[in-house]
Amino acid sequence: MLKLIIWDLDETLWRGTLADGDAVALFEDRAALVRGFNARGVVSSICSKNDFEPAKRMLVDLGLWDEFVFAHIAFTPKAPAIRKIIDDMQLRACDVLFVDDNRLNLEEVRFALPEIQTLDITQSDADAQLQGLLDGLSGGRSRVEEYRILERKLHDRDSAAGSNEDFLRSCGIKACAPFLMDNLDFAGRIAELINRSNQLNYTQSRVELADLEARIIDVVGYDSWSIFAWDRYGHYGLVGFVMVDRVTQAFVHFVYSCRAMHMGLEAYALHKVREKWPAIDATRWQDRFSDARPDWIEDCSFHDPKVRNSLIAEQVTGLAEAPALRIMFDCQSGGIAHFSRHRSRIEFDNNPRLFALRSVWDGSHVDQAYPSLVVYGAGIDYADPRWGELASAIDHGLYRECVRRFCAFIEAQGIRALIVLPPDNAADGLYRPHLNHSRDRTIRFNREWWTAAAQWKCIDIVDLSQADGADMADVSHYRPGLLRELAETIDGWLDAAAATSLDRAA
Repeated sequence: MLKLIIWDLDETLWRGTLADGDAVALFEDRAALVRGFNARGVVSSICSKNDFEPAKRMLVDLGLWDEFVFAHIAFTPKAPAIRKIIDDMQLRACDVLFVDDNRLNLEEVRFALPEIQTLDITQSDADAQLQGLLDGLSGGRSRVEEYRILERKLHDRDSAAGSNEDFLRSCGIKACAPFLMDNLDFAGRIAELINRSNQLNYTQSRVELADLEARIIDVVGYDSWSIFAWDRYGHYGLVGFVMVDRVTQAFVHFVYSCRAMHMGLEAYALHKVREKWPAIDATRWQDRFSDARPDWIEDCSFHDPKVRNSLIAEQVTGLAEAPALRIMFDCQSGGIAHFSRHRSRIEFDNNPRLFALRSVWDGSHVDQAYPSLVVYGAGIDYADPRWGELASAIDHGLYRECVRRFCAFIEAQGIRALIVLPPDNAADGLYRPHLNHSRDRTIRFNREWWTAAAQWKCIDIVDLSQADGADMADVSHYRPGLLRELAETIDGWLDAAAATSLDRAA
């Protein structure tokens, strides 16, 4: 997979020989190719036998200098120079194309790096070949700034005294690992990372986007973590992804961007996984990276609003500063938000940032933020573990009182709530009796909400009793089809609420 093009300058990027005093003329179509490749994620570098400063000035004058990273401009042999560029950029030769007009240079580089791709720019169809490569790229995004960060960092590391770990400690590396459905906002980038990565794709996996989304949504079957990193040099974005099969307790995906090499981020992710799955087997990679805990990486919580909003803003176009809707459905919230056409206006829960009905008993619910519209999945609080030491009382009036307090609170705050009720007619195997979430309790607690809706005009109800059981892992965990249907229903409810507000304003 093409990731880097290394260009010669004289008679390749421009007509003429700069060192001979020629009035060089840019090949405009090739400059356009450089920009086009950059825009689609294939970066460009330079390997040219020239004096550095005059060549740089010429590229600046031509408006091209900022299009290149890791430029090597010197009167030195090209093969070792290109090998160093590839090593410094942490790539593989097979993912690199070298473009030159000198057949001897091309042969020298091919001899030293047999896997590298080469192109003799003097061939009559050379430009057509490059255009064909560009046309064959789909999607993608510019990675120039990411590699420029790596370039600055490598320069400082080579100049620094002390060990590599000393240098890493000086970098101020921070990392964050969004969990479960928080990763749905990043699914497109995760799929791209998995399908582009070879060198650091430890499971050698490939995915289709829809299948990846389905597995992230299946929180009963899979745990997933995405890995973001940044330091004093800049933001690296999403650099890793890990998924574990909860049944086999084995890795489904363990993949990293080459830009994350030698930072300790693989070990950071492994320790995240081992917090939940301490016995998971990673011995097949023990010679690829150290699994010692990297004490130079600061672990940042995705539940910190500043961190979360920053990372989501990279992926969600037009993210609203103030959400119009909050989805309070624990681990299912992200799936509903993902399928909503109003995603940019939605704030959603995921443990530990969540609403629990028990919070209205001690009054701690008032410490949370609520927009004017909320969606609450009532069934998340039908199980005993959500209530802790209060569990024994919920069947004896405590649940009813909490429902009433919640309704009174949102009415006083001018909030409208859509309550999603779990089905009370599902197949027996879909209930969770080991958590006391039984059919009988579902019938009784659903009835409390119907009673509340009759008393408080701020309450609307969606009953999932007509939902297809095949779209449920259990009555509290749903598959993509049902989450999509819920999202469509909520979108309609949100649109109607907005229309009502406009009518009142008029």
